Amino acid sequence: MGAAFSTHWRKEPDHVTGYGEPFGYGRLRSAIEQQLNASRGIKCEPEQIFIVNGAQQAFALIGAMLVNPGETVWFENPGAIGARNAFLANGAKLEPINADEEGFCVDQAITRPPHFRLAFVTPSHQQPLDHIMSLARRLALLQAAKDADAVILEDDYDGGFHYGDQPPPTLKSIDTQERVIYVGTFSKSLFPSLRLGYVLLSRGLVTSFDRIFSAWQSGVPTCMQAKVADFMDEGLFATHVRTMRLIYKFRYDALVSATSKIDHLIRLQATGSGFHAVGLLPDGCDEIKIVESAKSEGVVVAALGRYATAPIKQKGLVLGFGSTPPEEIHKSVETLGYVLVRFDNRR
Repeated sequence: MGAAFSTHWRKEPDHVTGYGEPFGYGRLRSAIEQQLNASRGIKCEPEQIFIVNGAQQAFALIGAMLVNPGETVWFENPGAIGARNAFLANGAKLEPINADEEGFCVDQAITRPPHFRLAFVTPSHQQPLDHIMSLARRLALLQAAKDADAVILEDDYDGGFHYGDQPPPTLKSIDTQERVIYVGTFSKSLFPSLRLGYVLLSRGLVTSFDRIFSAWQSGVPTCMQAKVADFMDEGLFATHVRTMRLIYKFRYDALVSATSKIDHLIRLQATGSGFHAVGLLPDGCDEIKIVESAKSEGVVVAALGRYATAPIKQKGLVLGFGSTPPEEIHKSVETLGYVLVRFDNRR
């Protein structure tokens, strides 16, 4: 999933080799601003962007700074495990809200206690169910945040890797009330060991984050930030994303083809982007035992219930395909089919 960086270095100011800027390297912040405007329809200023050690640190920082212990966070159910753990570690009270074909169920959320402090959503590609949040739901969520004087955290973890002509719109791009905090990461678009992500803040929060970052945030190593900035400024990042998009689509098509042969055992849900898809299982299947048995056969999948904050009725498996060549996908699905036969209680 990684890419080869350009081999030359640009002449940089002396501070590249020093302790660096706590908010993030200036040229990288500018490059991200331009990329967000061009590819995600988000208009912002570089000063609103803060560089962090991956999305997980972003969630932890936002939770610590904006949510007091005991305050309510609306959270997708099922939802992103890393964000869930970050908020729980900061003492937040998670209010699980279902996600369906239209994404985050705002109608359900507003029937709960109204005094929520933050809502966490993945509107462009729900994690892990893959649905895209409808425009009606987006507008309703923005209104709910305004009514409660709350904020929305939008995690756009794989927004660049769509398979259609146009990517799903971001919630941030239609936020006229400055309620949305947008989190992006290079872990998916380049490679995880970079540990490089960013937070795009609403203008009203910039001063507070400036103060906190200046006081204690050590910052991401500047040399790596400068290298990624080079990669983006030279147009190589956009080229890389377009190339990888085709590769992931090819691998997704392989997964669709492979699972079609065992669709009586697992029903693959269509997805338009990203690196995983969900396969739904018949009622009564034991996800955990299936996952364990598959692992013993060399196939790694995740139980859908692992992503749930509160129990969900649907049983399924999360099938990653982003790092697996097509021939290996076919072999792994064939093996998974043998495992599923053993647990098929409909025979």
